[in-house]
Amino acid sequence: MTATLANRIAGVLADSGVKRMFGIPGGGSSLDLIDAGHRAGIEFILNRTEAAAGIMAAVTGEITGEPGVVLVGVGPGTSSVVNAVAYASLERSPMIVFADGPASSRHQHFDQQALFAPLARGAARLTPETGAADLARLIELAVSAPEGPVICELTGADAGKPGDASSGSMARRTAAPDHADLSAAEALIKKSKRPVLIVGLEARRHSAAVRRFANGLKGLILSTYKGSGVIPTGHPMFVGPFTGAAGEKKLIADADLVILAGADSIEFIPGKFSFDAPVLALLEFATADKRITPAGIVTGVLDQTLSALSKHLGAGDWPDGSAAQRRAMVMAAHRPSGKFFDTAAAVIAAAERMPAGTMLAVDAGAHMFSTFAHWPASEPFGIVKSNGLSSMGYALPGAIASALIEPDRPALAITGDGGL
Repeated sequence: MTATLANRIAGVLADSGVKRMFGIPGGGSSLDLIDAGHRAGIEFILNRTEAAAGIMAAVTGEITGEPGVVLVGVGPGTSSVVNAVAYASLERSPMIVFADGPASSRHQHFDQQALFAPLARGAARLTPETGAADLARLIELAVSAPEGPVICELTGADAGKPGDASSGSMARRTAAPDHADLSAAEALIKKSKRPVLIVGLEARRHSAAVRRFANGLKGLILSTYKGSGVIPTGHPMFVGPFTGAAGEKKLIADADLVILAGADSIEFIPGKFSFDAPVLALLEFATADKRITPAGIVTGVLDQTLSALSKHLGAGDWPDGSAAQRRAMVMAAHRPSGKFFDTAAAVIAAAERMPAGTMLAVDAGAHMFSTFAHWPASEPFGIVKSNGLSSMGYALPGAIASALIEPDRPALAITGDGGL
């Protein structure tokens, strides 16, 4: 391959595990990147809108852990992908936006990097002298906790010039848990007789460790929407989804400890939390949230934290049937009325007829409550949803991205009129 900057970029992306790019090509650098990607074995997926392309890229990054890539044109092409970048930012998805430009005149010109400043983990204009190295640095930011989007500007003139040689081996940086924090967490767990475990988005990449911890804890288990499937819904201690709504307080009312396993505060609905029990937060990256004041917090690689704490689990003392009773309460709240064919009835019918393991994408809207209550999730990323951003228009491109990643696995989108 000719050592143009575009080819150097494609090499860094391929070394980072990127298999496809999404977008709508404009002028400038888009065709150079598409051609270079093709030579490096990276497929280009043409989309109908930049918003859908960005969602597909974000979902790809979320599911695979490798950065999802979207190409957009200068000016309006770039501004049209903001919604997807906001999703990737709030919901911890590694994503690279290649924005053509900046424009060389006032026509279609605005500060594109400034537009994304509140959302992006980093941004740079890629130049022939340092472009490949800058991209490798940005990828490291994108895939390290807290994962998120990065922005790369690239002009057509620069894409075709000889580029710098830089390897792009992807490195994730997450610290090991602190021993003092682990000791404090151990003390809280040992005192607990009725713990509740709430599984969140960070747990999806550590499902084996989370399941071992949950089995040893012998406590009630709930999951955020993003954490669905980390603990299978058929687990005997699984209760249902958790959003932080006031009506869910009765599900955890008798707990003496609430353990957040990788649950980011962005996953909970707005409003003040009213936990009666102390909270232990086990996180890879802790975000500031004044609604929760944990009695203990451990940050670091989640499977290391859970493995260390699994050696010190106390004996759970929930009465027999506690989980089943609460699970029945969740199901009853979203049960078909019998009078109409409503959302819950549709979800139940789909779950009965679709093959086990079907990937489900859910749009924002009232239908999501019944969907999460009744859909059997058994693996991480078995359900994908815009939760922190709660954007409509997510489910269809989310399902398409899921199907591209695992073409032999059925994918189903559940959406409403606004989302479609």
